Amino acid sequence: MKFLNYLRSPQFAIYAVAAWMVSFLVITGSQAHNNVSYLILMLPTLVSLRFQEVQDFFRNRLGQLLLLMIATLILAAILGDGSPLQQAKFGAIVLLLYLAVARLPLLNEDTVYKAAWAFLGLITVYVLVNMVMQYAHGTWVPGMRLSDLNAKLENVIYVTNTMGGMLAVITLLGMRAKKYRAVITAHLLVLLVALTILQTRSIIGVWALIMLLTYFNFYHQKSKRATLVIISIALAVVIAITLLLIYTPIGASLLQRNFYRPEIWHGYIAETLRCGIWMGCGPEHAFQYISRDGNVMVHPHSVFVTQFYKAGLIGVIPLLALTILAITQGLRAGSWAGWYLAVGVLGLCFDGSSLVHSPSQRWLVFHLPLALLIAQQLRQTYADRTLKASA
Repeated sequence: MKFLNYLRSPQFAIYAVAAWMVSFLVITGSQAHNNVSYLILMLPTLVSLRFQEVQDFFRNRLGQLLLLMIATLILAAILGDGSPLQQAKFGAIVLLLYLAVARLPLLNEDTVYKAAWAFLGLITVYVLVNMVMQYAHGTWVPGMRLSDLNAKLENVIYVTNTMGGMLAVITLLGMRAKKYRAVITAHLLVLLVALTILQTRSIIGVWALIMLLTYFNFYHQKSKRATLVIISIALAVVIAITLLLIYTPIGASLLQRNFYRPEIWHGYIAETLRCGIWMGCGPEHAFQYISRDGNVMVHPHSVFVTQFYKAGLIGVIPLLALTILAITQGLRAGSWAGWYLAVGVLGLCFDGSSLVHSPSQRWLVFHLPLALLIAQQLRQTYADRTLKASA
């Protein structure tokens, strides 16, 4: 009984979630990472789960919409191409992550700020180690785009988006704590790594969103120093990016690279309409889009187009409602998890596939921040309930 109580404790939740996040940087191979995820996070949650926890989670509006989104994929598998049992299994795995994260305590902002810096630092080291390894193997030289990295967080776009999520948290909490130099350092670090080593254009949109959120969150405070910091960061970065794009080979590489998204989306949406607009093609429908220049695209490169393709309007509407409601609630509450989620969603609009599957890179920029936001709401509900009981 003591062991089960420990598994249910906020202390264990902190260790388990932190270890799970770090595992993306050290575990190689999808199946190996899945096994680690099950062992340190999902299985402990499953064996120690209490009915009250499930009830509390599904009283939350975001939890209800998440369940509805999963249910539409199961229904799409029944009516279209796919295995309902497989989708139910994936859905259960996703829900176990949320239930595990829901056990976290209400973290204070200083702890979260330090944790965001720690994870950003680990990702930066991870990128540099991969850079050295690829250089040693002759697959990378300075000025080239880094190839896939060697652990579960392998795609350079997801590395960028995860770094962007940490940058959003550091920006919000750092500005609140008036740690302006640290905030500027974080921006320069992320932009330097993303533009010169990872060479992803997505960082430009992510950075612009963070600056927009920062402006609207802090402009009413009428702090001259905060305003000066925001303007200084914006001007310096815009100038630096402009010079990089115009005068360097990296800029030429970024500008000349084809942007296939509209073409891919058109192809997958057309296939969805052929299958049926209401329920889509099913989660396991076999389709690949071949671009005009002959490239084969194996997924729609957007989580929203993917959900529409797999489960039609019946599936994409709950996902849209969940996303919009979560970001709206998070931003209104001034939640760092809401900022993290907003940045992650922006990235997944342009690069992503199924959200209901085994643990993947996408979980770091959608399920994790959403689960953290729900955990905050549940903790606030518990606090309000305790206050009423004692009154």
